[in-house]
Amino acid sequence: MTPSPQERPYGGSEAERARATLSLGILVLRWATVAWTAVLAAATLSELRHPAVAWVVVAAEAAWTAWLTAARPAWSSPVLAADLALAVVLLALAGYANEPGRLAAGDRPVFSTAYPVVAALTWGACRGVRGGLAAGATLGLALLAARVLNGAGPEELRTAQALGLASGAVNFLLAGFGVGLLARLLDRSAAQLRVALDESVRARERAARLAERESLARQIHDSVLQSLAMVHKRGRELAAAEQVPGSELVGLAELAAGQERALRMLVLRPPGQPPQGRAALRDALEELAAATPGLRVTVSAVGPLWLPGGHVAELRAAVRQALDNVAGHAGTGAASVFAEQDGAEVVVSVRDDGAGFAYDEAALAAAGKMGLLWSVKGRVEQLGGTMRVDSTPGRGTEVELRVPVPGEVADRG
Repeated sequence: MTPSPQERPYGGSEAERARATLSLGILVLRWATVAWTAVLAAATLSELRHPAVAWVVVAAEAAWTAWLTAARPAWSSPVLAADLALAVVLLALAGYANEPGRLAAGDRPVFSTAYPVVAALTWGACRGVRGGLAAGATLGLALLAARVLNGAGPEELRTAQALGLASGAVNFLLAGFGVGLLARLLDRSAAQLRVALDESVRARERAARLAERESLARQIHDSVLQSLAMVHKRGRELAAAEQVPGSELVGLAELAAGQERALRMLVLRPPGQPPQGRAALRDALEELAAATPGLRVTVSAVGPLWLPGGHVAELRAAVRQALDNVAGHAGTGAASVFAEQDGAEVVVSVRDDGAGFAYDEAALAAAGKMGLLWSVKGRVEQLGGTMRVDSTPGRGTEVELRVPVPGEVADRG
């Protein structure tokens, strides 16, 4: 059974919009046929045996059409049956209202010229080809019943009258068949489009899952796996040594523990959709770590840290400069980046265990070494934040960036 227009969850496809337009067009046609019935009734009123019946017919058509317009009911079987029954009764009343024998003379019932056709159209639209043909056949039989009520039986049909009666019946059949075929084509097109859209959505979901899996694999490879490989290599070296300094073992244990935390955060962190106009600082830092040559960078972040896109770009550039300084001056092959939200601020720390240095802004400016001051501090201060450098020769360096989060406190993910 083909569902009615009101029973379908229409979307935005062309087929579905055409289906809805068909339903609206049939309703408009109903009002046009009501007006035409009133015109015919007024024009032939003096020729009718029961003039009052003509106005009863017009009133019944108008009342039923007004209810359909106002209530917009679902075209369930009871509503369709009532619509077809009304059309059959109107055809019978048209035969009854005419002068006896008028139909035998070849005249057709005046009230069957338009409105009953709408019932066949509606059945075709709501029940397909079979429903439209069934309604058309029923209305064709109602034409014959109208002749009987007018006092003319089937045995009195002459050739011209039989052709006229057959023409009326064929019109009903064609109306139901044509609209039913159109409705079937529109429904099939809409169903095919829905299947295609569902496939497209599933394909995008598969691609997103694959991209997330590849991203996670790259992050694990670029951080955890490389660190574990270094732990394995260094562990074998220490195992071959006669004496193993405790600090070396502590360092390996801390590195392994740090990679365990990083791996846990990568695996367990929930997926998130960025708020409008914001980007994840964590993703930007992880991409930066993977793209930093000659330096093994470990990124740890508490949540995605949603920030405006401009803030993310500036912080990424500042961290990149800090990592370049590590690669060029610290004399170490590893660095760590940690990011979290502290109240209304986002804190990003870049740490290394390299050579360290005595941080003096005036001395750096005098020596023309402006990378840390311009590319890091300048960017952070432009965002309303601050930079703190904690470094001691021989004990590594920590660069801490604090930037306020615009608007509300950022989501921790």
